Parts: sequence; structure tokens; C-alpha cells
Amino acid sequence: FETLNQSLLFDQLVNRYVGILQLYSQIICLFCHFDRRKKHAIHSSDTTSSDEERFERRKSKSMARARNRCLPLNFRAEDLASGILRERVKVGASLADVDPMIVDKSVRFDSIGGLSHHILALKEMVVFPLLYPEIFEKFKIQPPRGCLFYGPPGTGKTLVARALANECSQGDKKVAFFMRKGADCLSKWVGESERQLRLLFDQAYLMRPSIIFFDEIDGLAPVRSSRQDQIHSSIVSTLLALMDGLDNRGEIVVIGATNRLDSIDPALRRPGRFDREFLFNLPDQKARKHILQIHTRDWNPKLSDPFLGELAEKCVGYCGADIKALCTEAALIALRRRYPQIYVSSQKLQLDVSSVVLSAQDFYHAMQNIVPASQRAVTSSGHALSPVIRPLLERTFTKLLEVLHKVFPHAEFSQGDKSEGMCFGVFLRLQFLFGNISTGFPVLLALNLMSAYHQPTSYRPRLLLSGERGSGQTSHLAPALLHTLEKFSVHRLDLPALYSVSAKTPEESCAQIFREARRTVPSIVYMPHIGDWWEAVSETVRATFLTLLQDIPSFSPIFLLSTSESMYSELPEEVKCIFRIQYEEVFYIQRPSEEDRLRFFKGLILDEAAMPPPRRKQAALRALEVLPLALPCPARELSEAEKQRMEDQEENTLRELRLFLRDVTKRLATDKRFNIFSKPVDIEEVSDYLEVIKEPMDLSTVITKIDKHNYLTAKDFLTDIDLICSNALEYNPDKDPGDKIIRHRACTLKDTAHAIIAAELDPEFNKMCEEIKEARRKRGMFNLIYYSRSASRPVRHHPSLQKKDALPVGTKSIVEHGEQINVGIAVLTEDVVKSELYSKNPSKPNKQNQTKVNKQTVHFERLTVLTIVFQITGIFKSKKTRKVAMEQSKPTSLEQVPEEPSDPLPSVVVDHDRLKKLLDLVVKKSDNLTVDQLERLYSLLSQSIYRHRRDYDKSQLIEVML
Repeated sequence: FETLNQSLLFDQLVNRYVGILQLYSQIICLFCHFDRRKKHAIHSSDTTSSDEERFERRKSKSMARARNRCLPLNFRAEDLASGILRERVKVGASLADVDPMIVDKSVRFDSIGGLSHHILALKEMVVFPLLYPEIFEKFKIQPPRGCLFYGPPGTGKTLVARALANECSQGDKKVAFFMRKGADCLSKWVGESERQLRLLFDQAYLMRPSIIFFDEIDGLAPVRSSRQDQIHSSIVSTLLALMDGLDNRGEIVVIGATNRLDSIDPALRRPGRFDREFLFNLPDQKARKHILQIHTRDWNPKLSDPFLGELAEKCVGYCGADIKALCTEAALIALRRRYPQIYVSSQKLQLDVSSVVLSAQDFYHAMQNIVPASQRAVTSSGHALSPVIRPLLERTFTKLLEVLHKVFPHAEFSQGDKSEGMCFGVFLRLQFLFGNISTGFPVLLALNLMSAYHQPTSYRPRLLLSGERGSGQTSHLAPALLHTLEKFSVHRLDLPALYSVSAKTPEESCAQIFREARRTVPSIVYMPHIGDWWEAVSETVRATFLTLLQDIPSFSPIFLLSTSESMYSELPEEVKCIFRIQYEEVFYIQRPSEEDRLRFFKGLILDEAAMPPPRRKQAALRALEVLPLALPCPARELSEAEKQRMEDQEENTLRELRLFLRDVTKRLATDKRFNIFSKPVDIEEVSDYLEVIKEPMDLSTVITKIDKHNYLTAKDFLTDIDLICSNALEYNPDKDPGDKIIRHRACTLKDTAHAIIAAELDPEFNKMCEEIKEARRKRGMFNLIYYSRSASRPVRHHPSLQKKDALPVGTKSIVEHGEQINVGIAVLTEDVVKSELYSKNPSKPNKQNQTKVNKQTVHFERLTVLTIVFQITGIFKSKKTRKVAMEQSKPTSLEQVPEEPSDPLPSVVVDHDRLKKLLDLVVKKSDNLTVDQLERLYSLLSQSIYRHRRDYDKSQLIEVML
């Protein structure tokens, strides 16, 4: 019965406690739910700093994982913690941001050629509001705050922005320059791109006046359409609102650059956002010459001005980047021509840089290797007459230019400085009409009044080159005409332009070409083979073409140039209505005259046919000259200020190392497992310790060595830690359980120290310490010198060293050679050794200890002095060795290979009378031939000359040509 009652009471207690536990768990759940709701309510109100930190940590981890997956073949995972990548991570920049370490500060406005108008406009937008604010305040106007750079690649858009950034960094009041490339601001997180844009404009507003440059802005603000995702449209809308919304953006200038103007959202292209649009077109001849002068102004010897002008004339279709690449390639070709030995040697050879001189052939070969950027995708329509065909068509081309100037007066401005003389004459007439226009009347306005761009000088300019098939109108004359009009943009309207893009209809392609021509006036619409084009296209394309042609304003400078491989009378009536004979819009191409044919064949028959066989160059027969190895570059002598600054930097680095090592040693010493290694071994308790262990070491001694600046690298610190472990393993055999515990703790101490150093010490910092140690070793500097500077107690000099006679011979030689060595180093070392030995036995030293101290002191003193002498003599020895090496590496007489005596060359047998008769015969027989037929005859004669180029007797060649 009693047992039953106890069981019932136990059940009641259990049920009561279970109920209490359930109630308690419900209360905890309620509090946790309330706490979660409270936290959610707090964090949902706004973005807090904790969210930002968490986001940045998650972003950095994700970036680290992505980088580890995208490592280059020659990189390791450890390389991510060094170099430029680590610096970018520190400043919080992405991989596409501008690295301030590689921005060329030497690029200024004077380093840009052919873009003077753009530079003046930028100064008007940025500099003038800062220098002359009273003008804008007077008229209550705001200066332009946005401009758009557009044009083909390589024409200098980003270069102008880089020069603007450097120009804004000069003077007292600097302008902040922000740069974003392409889609830098885009992110996969919703709303993060808009946030980055707002932060960019906010930061620019805080640091105003400022400039924001968007390179390749078509990637950030493309055209919004229904097929585009909503997120990208939101980014474009945010940019539009930031540039010109309800808030005034203040003194912030926004510059955009693109080579795809049609891909930018049209809402950006209005005043208030991008007020101005600058076309960066391909440079003309004058601009190309200016660019060449900029890139070659530091060359010695300098290129002549006529040569630069001729080279600029040859570089049609070259942009600024192509011209820079041309100069680089020409210099490399000149180096390859002068010193071909360096391409087969893996060592640096001694070169005479002054002997590398560029010639015209270097630029010629460089032009053969370079394909201009504008011609890599589409071949240029214009090119000059080749030297071979020029004598044949030069007279016809001169007449064609005269007709062109009548039909299209705008072509006069492509001739360069010729128009300036005409402008001056008209300027004098304007001065006679308006009075003294030099005061109160802008000279530029007066000159613009006479310009063909401001006068209705041409009514629907058109020109048709008509003639027989093969007369050279399409292959030579029309491209040469476009070459002279290189200043204008050319839009080719032929059959490939209509049907090459399968996504467009021919009508749409035709309309796009006319649209581009009207946008880039003055421009040229080039239609080769218009007769064949008219027969091939459909009626719809013809109607579209005629409609677009009629919609062009009457006095708009859009020049229509066409060629026909048939006579004008054979063309369709619609084409005849476009080009009228009475207005000189049709140019007939006649067959070459007898004088033209004589100049065409004269050089081939009289000169090339009589040339002797080619001989190998003497340089090819001789062995290449033997070049000596280049001497190592001598180290530049540092000034006293630079030496002091370098020593301060080294000391700061070593100070950080000492602080880190003190922290590591403190963590090891305070660990209870390593208490046994924190103090020196008591010799009274362990009397045979010094007999077994020759070099005792403990953590307190490590701390003392840190204070004495004995550790220059972490490796030196770990060496003493390893010494503690090795001493414990050597003195404590693996037999007794107590000894096993000591051995285990010693190994744990070693592993812990190595793990802390590997995990917490920056590899780059450790590398810097290694370099400092090596540099000090080469300079002969000692660690104790720094300790003697920081010691507060005076140095006690040994009486034996106070006399000059007591100085060793090595010390005297050191002083004579001017090396600054502190003589008190050995004495200080002696005092330190004595103090350390006496600190182990604080009681009065006995005779045995005194003898041991004296022996160690004398040994250490002798070692220190000998070390100093050996190091200094080593320095002198290295200098002597270097001198001997320099004498041995001086270029002796170059190895001359004796030339083998060659047989006398036979004389060339040429009958010049027969060659003249042959020339007259060719000119007579080629009468009434077209240009294509004359070129074929020229090719046949040239082939015969080439096959007999090695003959000394040219009689057989003349027989073959006859």
C-alpha cells in the first residue's frame, strides 16, 4: 500500500512538472517570435550598416570563389594575395575601375592632334565657369553640363577624357574626375545598379566641381524597347533622372563616349543631359601630320617636315591609334634591321642606340604590316593613284578635279591651306563692306560668311563618271577622287550594301544609308556601277532611292558620286534625269593619249629592262658583328634625404614586424601548455643542461632579442622557436612519461608558432622584410647599431679600445676607406654578453663562471671585429670584382670575317637603241586600248623582265618582248 501511494505521488509530480515545462516552452516561443518580428521591423525600415557589412562580406567571398575558378594558367592561389589585385581589393574597386597607379599623367591637351575644336569646347564647359563666373551670372544662364563623344574606334575619345582629367588636376582648384567603363555599375542584385549610380552622383556633388566620364555608355544606357528587360530600363530611367530631373545636379559635367550612337537611348540626346555632341571622325591630312609630329617630337634625329607631310598623305584612313602604332612598328623594324642579333640571343647585349636611325623604308614596311582600324571590318572606298598607274591617268584626273570644284565647291576645303588664302581675299572684301571688322566683329564670323557651308554654292551636287568598260572610272579615278575628299564621310550605296545584311530589307538599308548621310553632312554617297545597280534592284528599291534623293534639301552639301561602265547614252532614262549634261554633272573618260602611254611604258622598258641582275648585300655575305654582353645597370647613388627616407621606411616596416612578433610571443608565453619554455632553464636544478645543450633558448630570450632588433624577418624568429623545440627533444629522451609530455609540448609550440605566422602574416609584408634584410646585408649595416641608438644608458668603452694603438689593422683600413663603422659595437656586445650571463646567476659569480664569461666575451669580441672586417673586405672585393668584370666586358675589336675574294662581275649588255624602238612600237601598237588592256600589256612586259632579271645579256629579253 505504501509503495502504491509513492508511485501515485511520483506520477502527479511528473505531470505537474511536464505542464510547467510546456508552459515555459510556449512563453519562450512567444518571446522569440516577438523578438523576430521586432528585428524584422527594425531592419525593414532602411538599409543599416550591418546589412552593408554583411553584403560586402558576401560579395568579397563570392568574388574570391570566382577568382579561384578563373585563375590564369601561370597564376597560383597564393598570387591572389599579392600585387595589383590585392591593392584593388583594399581600395574597394572592381576589375574594370581605373587604376590610379597606371594613369599616364603626361597626357595633356598638347599631346592631342587634330581635335582643337573639341578641346576648346571642353574648356568652355569646364574651365570658363570656374574662371569667369560673372559672365554666366550676368545673363542668368548655365554652362553646358553634358557632352557626348561619338565616332569610330581609335579616334581619340578616351584620350581626350584622359587629357581632361590631367588638365583638371593642375593648379590650386582641382576638378574631381570620376570614370566608369562600360557596364561597371551593373549588378545582378536588384536595385544595386541604381544605387551605384546614385552614389556616384552624390559623391560627385559633394566633391564639386567634378566630371563624370562614362566610357562606352551604350552598354549602360541602351535604347529602351519592349523586348528589353524591365531591370535595364530602370537603370536607364535612373540615369536620365540623375542627369536632368527635379533635382539640380549642380557643377557636375557628364561626358559620354561611344562608337555606336544609334544604340544610345534618344532621351539622353537633348539639352540638359548631353547638350553637345562631338563627332570624332578620322583625321584628315593636316591632322595626321600634327599627330605624327606629336609622336615623333622626341626622336633624335627628328623627321623632316616634308617627309612627315608625305607620310601623312599616304596614311589615308588611319586613325590616331593607327598612327601611333605605325610609329611604334617603324621603330621596331629599324631596330630589327640594325641589330638582328638580339632576336637570337637570350642575354642582354650592348647596343649603340644612336645608330638606330629610322628611314623611309621602315615606315613603308610598317604600313604593309598595319591594317587600319577603319578597314578591318569594311574596306575603304578611297585610295590614291598607284605609282604605276599615275603616269597614265594623271592628266585625266587633273581635269576631273576641275569639274569637281565646279559641281561641289565644298571640295576646296579638303585641299588644306589653299582655302585659307581664298578666305583672306574674301575677308578683305568684307572689311571694305562692313568697315573695320577687327573691332566689334568676330573675324571667325567674317570668315564663316564666305564659307561654302554657309552659302548656297551648290544645288544638289552630283557627278557621274561615264565611259567605256575598263576605262578606269571605277577602279582608279573614283577611289582617287574619294581620296582627295577624305575629310568628308563616305557612304557606299552598292548592291552588297543593300543585300549583305539579311536582317534588313533592301529598302531599309537604302533608307539607313541616306539617313546617315544627312546626319553627317557634308557627306558623300558613292554609287559604283550605277547602270548595273539600276537593272539589278527591284522597282520598290528604285522608287525608295528616288524618293530619298528628292527629299534631300536643295542646298544640302550631300554629294552623289556615281560611275558607269557604259556610255551615258546607253543608261536608263531615270538615271539620265539624275545626272544632267548641261550642268556639267557628267564627265566623259577618254582613252589614254599617245603622251600618256609614253609616260606609262617609258620607265618599264627603258629603265627596268636595262637594270643589272640583283646582287646580294655585302652584309648578308658577312657574319653578323659580335656584340658584347651589356653591363649590369649601375645603382644610382641616393641622396642623403633619400637615404634617410629609405631608412625610415625600413624602420617602420621592421617596427610593425616587431609588434607582430611580440604579440605572437605573448600568446605563446601566456599559454599554460608552454609555461615550461617561458623562462631559461635553472642551471642549479639541471646542472648538466649546458653540457648537452650548446645554445639554450627560451621565450624570454626571444622577447629580449625582439627588443634588441635581432629579428629582421619572421624566419629568424621561427628559427629560435625551432631551436627551443630541438633543445627540448635533445635533452628529454623519449623514455620517461614526464619527458614525453615536454617533447609533446615542444612540438606543439613549434607547430602553433608556424601556424600563426602562416595564417596572420601577409606574404607581401614578409617579402618586404626579406628584401630589407638583404639590402642591409649588402650595405654592411648591423642590427645592434639601431639598438645602440635606442639605448638610454651610456655606452661603456673598454679601456683597451680607447687607445688608437689598440685598434686592429682591419679597423684602420675601414676608416681609411671612408666606411662609417661604430667602434663601440664590440664593446656594447661585450657588455650585453656579460649582463646576460650574470643575469642567469644573480649571486656573486665564482671563479669558474668568471672564467667562462671572460672566454665567451673574448671570443665574441674577436668574432664581432672579424665579422666587421670580413664584411667590409667583402664589399671591397665585390667592388674589385665588378671593376674587373667591367674591364673584361668592354667591347674589344669586333670579330671581322674576312671577305672571300669574289670573281669579277661581267658587264651588262644592253642595246638601248633597240629598247627605244621597242618603246615606240609598244606606244604605237597600244593605240585605242582601254586602261584595263594597257594594264594587261604592262603586266606581260613586266613578267618577261622578271623572268630574265638574272641575265647579263639583255638581247634575249628584247627578242622576247618584241
